[in-house]
Amino acid sequence: MKKIIFLLVIIASCFGCKKDTPEIKGVVVNLISNDDPIIFKKSVILFDDSNYLIKTPLDTFIMGYPFNLDGYTDLKNKAINDGALKDILTVSDYLKSKSDSINTLAYYLETGKCYLFDKQTKKSINTIQVEAYKEDQLIQTTSGRRFYIKNKLFLETVDMISIF
Repeated sequence: MKKIIFLLVIIASCFGCKKDTPEIKGVVVNLISNDDPIIFKKSVILFDDSNYLIKTPLDTFIMGYPFNLDGYTDLKNKAINDGALKDILTVSDYLKSKSDSINTLAYYLETGKCYLFDKQTKKSINTIQVEAYKEDQLIQTTSGRRFYIKNKLFLETVDMISIF
């Protein structure tokens, strides 16, 4: 009887050791580490909710995505003009569609060209993890990127869907 109880305890402890979350297989990205008032004298809010604030310097925004794509000249000029009048801009005012905000946020997170502030702890977050993924299903393949803040999924992009 003692052997059976001992065996059950070992089996139960093995199941208890199973990870609740899968291992993140990605790269660590270093972000802008401090909210330097010189760098962020003029900034663009990329994301803002009750947990996080993500922003980038205005100069970085004007030189980067999406303005490095064709067809964004008018919106780039608007951002330059608005930046001359305001200290804080919002990314959604300079995109062709609301869905572009996901790819824009992903670009700045993946390149590390942004500052991330945790509103709950009142501290900056200096690194995130970015994981490329590919999911093969019966008749389609999906691939994209997953962005983790403090090992928790924050953002997922779908970059490609292929139907067989």
